[in-house]
Amino acid sequence: MLFFKELVAEKFKDKPFLSLYNEECHICTATMKVVAQMAQNEDARDNILALLGIDPVDFEALEAGDHCRPLQVARLLNHFGMDESEVTAHCPRYSRELSNT
Repeated sequence: MLFFKELVAEKFKDKPFLSLYNEECHICTATMKVVAQMAQNEDARDNILALLGIDPVDFEALEAGDHCRPLQVARLLNHFGMDESEVTAHCPRYSRELSNT
């Protein structure tokens, strides 16, 4: 039986897989911080989303870990006075989303 760590090590030896993996979005600590902060502000959630122009359906997808829009995560981090550099400097999808706006 292989353990997860062994599976990951084996898959990461495959350069095309590693390249694809690095291009994909993964749940990051910035996303977790935003979701946690929004949970603490549940009463103001709809107002915050409206103020930032974020569709509640998009936020629900983020909250569920189904789909992340890095620009929205950065806006939320900024709104709460949190460091957005994890998204702006390290997210593999941030620059692509930025260039599509």
